Amino acid sequence: MRGWKGRTLIRGTALLALSALTLRGVGVLFQRVLAGRIGAEGMGILQLVLTVGGFAGTLASSGVRAASLQLVAAAWGRGDQSGVAAAVGGCLRYGLCVSAAVGAGLILLAEPLAANLLREPRTVPALRMLGLLLPLTMLSAVLHSSFTACGRVRELVRVELIERAITIVLTLFLLRRARGLSAVCAAVITGSGIGAGLSACTLWRRFRRTALRPDRLLGAEVVRLCVPLALNDYLRAGLSAVEQFLIPWGLERHGSRHTALAAYGRISGMVFPVLWFPGELIFALAELLISELARLQAQGRTARLQALVKKSLLAVSGYAAAVFALLYGFGDALGRALFDSAAVGRELRLFAPLVLFLYVDAIVDGLQKGLGQQLFLVRYNSFTNVIDVAGLWTTVPRFGLWGYLGTYCVSHLANLFLSLRRLLIVTAEPVRKPASEAGPSDRSRRPERGQLRQPEAAFGFRIRRRCR
Repeated sequence: MRGWKGRTLIRGTALLALSALTLRGVGVLFQRVLAGRIGAEGMGILQLVLTVGGFAGTLASSGVRAASLQLVAAAWGRGDQSGVAAAVGGCLRYGLCVSAAVGAGLILLAEPLAANLLREPRTVPALRMLGLLLPLTMLSAVLHSSFTACGRVRELVRVELIERAITIVLTLFLLRRARGLSAVCAAVITGSGIGAGLSACTLWRRFRRTALRPDRLLGAEVVRLCVPLALNDYLRAGLSAVEQFLIPWGLERHGSRHTALAAYGRISGMVFPVLWFPGELIFALAELLISELARLQAQGRTARLQALVKKSLLAVSGYAAAVFALLYGFGDALGRALFDSAAVGRELRLFAPLVLFLYVDAIVDGLQKGLGQQLFLVRYNSFTNVIDVAGLWTTVPRFGLWGYLGTYCVSHLANLFLSLRRLLIVTAEPVRKPASEAGPSDRSRRPERGQLRQPEAAFGFRIRRRCR
């Protein structure tokens, strides 16, 4: 049984990784088309629009994606098909209500945001389209996480590939008729949103074919789980959005607005998509490990859980080292081949060492979520986001790109250290005293062998109590 489960996890990771790498590769090529159409400065403006969209998406989801992963995985692990349907239905209702409210707010505030935050009035149509399509994007995200938690990876991969193909074709069709930066930004947002909507419809139809009728409605349970997750997401997304705006603002103070937007466009729209392209394998593994660790923890299979955590950390560390060597050695060639830009190649080699700890940090975050350690992630992410904001505010105007790079390294290394330390504490075997030295009180408080030592993990405990 263990071998079968292991092979299932490997096959699921391979399928998700293959799909994600394909989609990311298509996305990188699409970035090349956009860069040729609107230039580096236009890419910078588009990335600022997407930053607003990312923050709005976080407000719209309000923690429901992670909640659906945990609730659906717990019900699936118990073999409760009716519970799976109840969890999915509750998360969809919650997410639809919140995303509709956030989308309406974004439509109403599009002009003030474009004038005062983005400093670019031509982005108003794109912001309004973001608000209109936000509920579709949220529904697609919840259903994606639900299919992952149920182990229906093959279906998910097929739908994702079809969705991306439709998105690319539709966006290219709209781009051919777009005139000017305003129309280009709106075309990109429209194509992506409609693709997500088609994906949500397809996944919902597939889910309804196999789902049982829920015996109860999950409302209060979803809200109780989503609220702390949402507060974490709000804080982190808000600080991340501030970081993204501080980069071009700081570069502008260091030089000119045109140069600042061009540099920001290269980094956010060209360099980082290439850096994260191999990292899709890590995200696919982390996605599956969240539900797998939740099941193992609910079943009390501590030995299997600890072995899985150790193997994941070792494998990702080796993979990150190999990716760094390739990016550093062939960065210049990649910059010229993908974007016909020597500047992109130089910056790609400059940022290549980041993958050594970014990939490990990504898998550690996934493992922490699977073990119910979200409250600690809130603390660590908030702390490192504050470091980012303070560092970008003080160093980028003075040192330019080097200030950005130094701040990024310091904050993410601090986050990795804190998260990894917490993960090792949670998964550590308890220290057992010899029987002759252990008193009755020690025996009563000491966890039995095979149980996780989870100091201060009250949040994860309450989640598991409700899941049972």
